[in-house]
Amino acid sequence: MIVRIVTLVVSLLLYGYATWSGVGNFLGVQNQRLQLGLDLTPVGWASTLTLVLLPALLFVACIVITLRMRVSHTVFTFALGFAIVSVVTLDIVLALPLTAIFAT
Repeated sequence: MIVRIVTLVVSLLLYGYATWSGVGNFLGVQNQRLQLGLDLTPVGWASTLTLVLLPALLFVACIVITLRMRVSHTVFTFALGFAIVSVVTLDIVLALPLTAIFAT
């Protein structure tokens, strides 16, 4: 029971940080958009909203999925979900060019 609680608390901190980082990226992109006088493309909207929503949705999905699992499977599921969040975040932040985000 202790391991499950520790897993949930650590996962909440990691997923919460990822969500907060997504909110920061969303606000930063909106600030850049306003300063440059540009609009966002549909890819820009989708990517910035994905950075905010994906960590929260995966955290809730991991909780629902692991309700009746053993502790080792619970830890693995939360780690896998966080790995997915990290890969998607890195792909969006590092691989997506600014021309795909801002409409000229």
